[in-house]
Amino acid sequence: MTNERLDVLDALRGMAILLVVCYHARLVSGQSFGLFDPIVQAGYLGVDLFFFVSGFCLFYPYAVCARDGRPQPSTRRFFQRRLLKIVPSYLLALFTFAALYHTQYGALSNLAVQLAAHLAFVHTLAPATFGTISGPLWTIGVEVQFYLIFPLIVPWFRRSPLLGYAVLCAAGESYRLAIAAFAPAPSFWWVNQLPAFVDVFGAGMAAAHVIGGIRHERVWNPRFATACSGAAFAFALAGLVAVTAAGAALPDASARWWLNGHRLLIGPLCIALAVPAYFALERWRKLVAPGVLVMLSAVSYNLYLWHLEIIVWVHRTGVPATASLAIALPLALALAAALTYGFERPILNGHVDISMVLAASSSRLRRLWLFSKRGCRIAGHRIERTRRGDLEPSLPAAASLMRLGQPAVTFTDN
Repeated sequence: MTNERLDVLDALRGMAILLVVCYHARLVSGQSFGLFDPIVQAGYLGVDLFFFVSGFCLFYPYAVCARDGRPQPSTRRFFQRRLLKIVPSYLLALFTFAALYHTQYGALSNLAVQLAAHLAFVHTLAPATFGTISGPLWTIGVEVQFYLIFPLIVPWFRRSPLLGYAVLCAAGESYRLAIAAFAPAPSFWWVNQLPAFVDVFGAGMAAAHVIGGIRHERVWNPRFATACSGAAFAFALAGLVAVTAAGAALPDASARWWLNGHRLLIGPLCIALAVPAYFALERWRKLVAPGVLVMLSAVSYNLYLWHLEIIVWVHRTGVPATASLAIALPLALALAAALTYGFERPILNGHVDISMVLAASSSRLRRLWLFSKRGCRIAGHRIERTRRGDLEPSLPAAASLMRLGQPAVTFTDN
């Protein structure tokens, strides 16, 4: 099988970022997406698809090495690549948002606690730091926490992928059943910890084994694979509509438990989306993996880090909802492309000294901090909330959505 078939996985990541961006655009603007609105309202499930693709990308090199009898990548190399991929863009977004929103935290010591938690990637572990600074950053914490256990999973997953995936499914479902039985309230925090997603990561690893770890010439009939892939995509669309219908019929708390009770199905569905499409007829692969989705996949990490804040900033200028999205979405895409190809890729490819980048970022942050302390007020950076007739202090955009009970999601590109 040729590498061009992996465009299917890039397309899935492109679909995921498209779902998430449209979901947040609708959430902020209130703008309906017409016929696609039932799908867009469930767009936060794009985070599960992102975690699936992440699990695939992490394990694929190990699967190929096992198939070809070559030594597996070293753990040091694994963490080095993850560091270069994730951290620079994350720090740039984190420090920018922290500087712009620092007045929301009162004393600088409060902001220091938030920054320390985010820098250590443990901000997901306490409600006080979950979804703060910028709500979408919570899944970066989940992603990095999975990186820490990934080298421990790889050896026994290579020996028995089916058993390894079954163990991760059991672990994920056990956690979900435990919080359903014992959690004091159906909190967004409880249902979005790493244990709730380990089987979704594991599904990506299992798909990587099937695609990259098995010598599978003629294992799949292309026509049969195409039929299976079409059925999987149809089922996925129907599932998004069903999730939206369940959310509309249930209160927020009950909807969270409903999703928690059905998350076990997401991993197998993601496998059904990826594997048959990989083996399908070329015409079908081109249909489900068009160039625009592959392009979105390439800039997806920086697009997610920045898109929600940009949508809110433009929306708060007061322009009509349709116009605000027409401005914000191209602006977010342009910024994501600039950061991906002018910042992220040069660092990842070794063309930029990361220590110099961090030093320059620190210097710019200090100047921005001093300027903001002199009374700079940037319009559109905060959402005003009114509850029970009292105006409460504004919060950063994504953090506001989190505290209002709306999911703010993210993912990590690989």
